[in-house]
Amino acid sequence: MTKEGKHIIIDAFECDSTHLNDIKFLEEMCKKAALDADMEILYSYFHQFEPHGVTGVIVLSTSHLSIHTWPEEKYVSLDFYTCGTLELTAQVEYLIKELSSKRALVYSISRGVSYPQLIQSEELGG
Repeated sequence: MTKEGKHIIIDAFECDSTHLNDIKFLEEMCKKAALDADMEILYSYFHQFEPHGVTGVIVLSTSHLSIHTWPEEKYVSLDFYTCGTLELTAQVEYLIKELSSKRALVYSISRGVSYPQLIQSEELGG
């Protein structure tokens, strides 16, 4: 396996707050995103905060997918990191759609490279 990879960082705003406090929904959503990319899930752990909010991580054989929610702010942060050359566009679009995000900032960072780079970003939604 190559050390090079892609790290996608998502800031999703104006999300459906009921989804952001639903631990089962969030875990299944994250697992589906990973499995649909043919990634191997090694471990999954999600925690429900009181009075609200969820944090979770899925450890993948190629790295990880993590999520942190703030239902009271209708905000979610996600990190999706994978080694190799896998394209994650479909998974990013799926996650944003499932969260009912009206606006999301998506950052793409190459990992494992030994040269300076520009971090690419795009805004989705509107």
